[in-house]
Amino acid sequence: MVEVIQRLRALVPLISEICQIAGTPGVSIGVLHEGAIVFTHNYGYRDVKARLPPNENTIYHLGSLSKSFTAASLGILVDEGKLSWGDSVKDLLPKFRHFDETVYDHANVIDFLSHRTGLAPKNSLWLHERAGLSLARRETLNVVSYLEIVAEFRSQWLYNNWGYALADLITERLSGQSWGDFLTRRILEPLALNRTRTRHDSDKKNVAQAYMALSDGSPFQLPRPRIGDGTIMEGAAGVQSTVSDLLKYSQVLMETAAKEDSEQTKNITGYSPFKQLRVILKGHIDLSPVVAGREQSYALGWIRTMLPGPLGTCGLNPMYVESMPIVGKGIDDPELVIHHQGSIIDFLSSIHLIPRTRTAVVVLTNSLARNDAADWLGQLIVEAILDNPYKNDYVELAKQSAETSIALWSQMARNLEEGRDPNTPRRPNWEYVGSYYNVVKDYYIEVFEKDQELFMCHQGDRSQSYQLKHFRYDSFSWLLTRDECAHRGLFPETHLEFYILRFGLDERDNIDHVVWKHDPSVPEGETFRQLCQQASIVEQKQGGNQNVLGPKG
Repeated sequence: MVEVIQRLRALVPLISEICQIAGTPGVSIGVLHEGAIVFTHNYGYRDVKARLPPNENTIYHLGSLSKSFTAASLGILVDEGKLSWGDSVKDLLPKFRHFDETVYDHANVIDFLSHRTGLAPKNSLWLHERAGLSLARRETLNVVSYLEIVAEFRSQWLYNNWGYALADLITERLSGQSWGDFLTRRILEPLALNRTRTRHDSDKKNVAQAYMALSDGSPFQLPRPRIGDGTIMEGAAGVQSTVSDLLKYSQVLMETAAKEDSEQTKNITGYSPFKQLRVILKGHIDLSPVVAGREQSYALGWIRTMLPGPLGTCGLNPMYVESMPIVGKGIDDPELVIHHQGSIIDFLSSIHLIPRTRTAVVVLTNSLARNDAADWLGQLIVEAILDNPYKNDYVELAKQSAETSIALWSQMARNLEEGRDPNTPRRPNWEYVGSYYNVVKDYYIEVFEKDQELFMCHQGDRSQSYQLKHFRYDSFSWLLTRDECAHRGLFPETHLEFYILRFGLDERDNIDHVVWKHDPSVPEGETFRQLCQQASIVEQKQGGNQNVLGPKG
C-alpha cells in the first residue's frame, strides 16, 4: 500500500503538465485502493476569475458518468418486479414508436442501455449553444421515432444517448416519481451522497465553473450546463457530483457486486441500494476492434476492458490519436477494468474501477479542453496502480492529441476552400429564406436575410446565428474556428460536412428543403423541409407504416 501511495504522489508534476497542455483550469482526483482512500489531488481553479481552488467536495457536471446512475435506478425497479430487462420498450412506454418494425417490436431496455440498437445518435438535435438544450424532454419519443437505422439491430455497438433518455421516462412512469427524485431517494440519500444532485439550478456552494479551452489553451468561461431533472437527456448526462461522493458510490457498488446473494448487501458499508448488478455490469455487446481476444464490451452505463487493452473508448481522445494506447502492457495476469468517460459542454470526467483490488480512480475536470484530459489522467493513474513494466507516455499523448485537435480546424478550413466554387450559379437570397423542419417537426433550421447577407440559426434563436457563405451551387458553409466555437459554447465538431447546408429543389424547381450532415453515422445527411412539403411527406410515411410519428398540431 505504501508503494502505491508513493507512486501516486510522484504523478503530481505529470498531472499538472497534462492539465496545462490540455487547457484544463481545474481538476479534482481521488483514488480508492483496497477499499480505502489513498490519494486525493486538486489542481488549478474551480473558479478562474475568483481564483478559487477545487477540492474533493467541489461539484462538477458528470456528463455520461450519469448513465451508471440511471442503469442503477432501473436495476432497483427490476428487483421490485416493476419491469424485466427483456421487456420491450413499447410495452413499458405505450407511446413509443419507431418506423422500423424490428426496433419497434423487439428493442428492450438492455438494447438501448448497451447501445446496440443500431440507431443514429443525432446529438446535434438536443445540444444547443452556450450549454443550453434545443429540445424539451417531451420531445424524446418524437425524436427516437425517426432515428435512422445505421447498423443492423444488435449487431454492433454504436453509442447513442437517446436510450438513456428513454430510460428516464421509464423510471418516471414505473415509479411515479421524476427521474431526479427517484435517484435522490433511492440511491443518493441511502448512500449519503450529500453533494450529488440532479437539478442544474441548486444553490449548493463550492461548485466548479464551466470553461472551454481556446486554441492556445487559455480558458473561456461559459454558463454551466442546464441539463438536469426535468430536462431532455437527464438520464444520459444529468448528474453532478464530487470526488468524495463518487469514491463512496464506487466502493459500495464494487462491494455489492462481489456478493452473489443480494440479501447480504445490508452489511456492506451500510445499506446498499444497488440491485441487479450481475446484469448491469455484464458485457452485452462487444466493442470493436477486440484486442488479442481479450474482452472489451459495453455493459449498462459501464465499459468492461480486460487489460492489457485500450481504455477511453467513449471519450474524446479516439478522435485525436491514430489508435488508443494499450494500457497495462507487461502485467502478469489479465486485469478487468470497469470504466466510463463523461463529456458535456464545459466538463470532462472519467472513472475506472478495478474490482479485484477494490480500486476506484475518479477524475473530474471543468473544461472541454483541447483533448480529453480526464481520460489521459485516469489512464495514467491506473498504470501507476498496476505498476506495469511498460507504461505509456501520457504527457506525449496529451501533446499529440492537443496538437491534432487544433490542427483539425485549419485542415477543415483548407478542405472547405479547396471545395468552394463561388463561380457556380446560385439563386437570390430570398429563395433560400424559410424555416426547414425535421420529419417530426420539433426541430428546425431558420434561414433569414440580414443586411443583404444570408444567415441561419437553430430553433429560431437568432441570438445565435451564423452567416452562410456561398460554397457551390445551392450549398452554403458556416465553418467556425475553434475559438469561435468556444465563444458560442458550441460543441467543437470537427467533421467538415457539419458546417455545410445543401439546399434542394421540388418538382417545380423551387427550394423546398435543406440537407444537413450533422451526424457522421448518417453520411447522406438529414433532410429538413419547409412546412407545406413536410406535411405531405409525413402523411405518406404514416400511410405506409403506422409506427411513424407525424407532426404535432
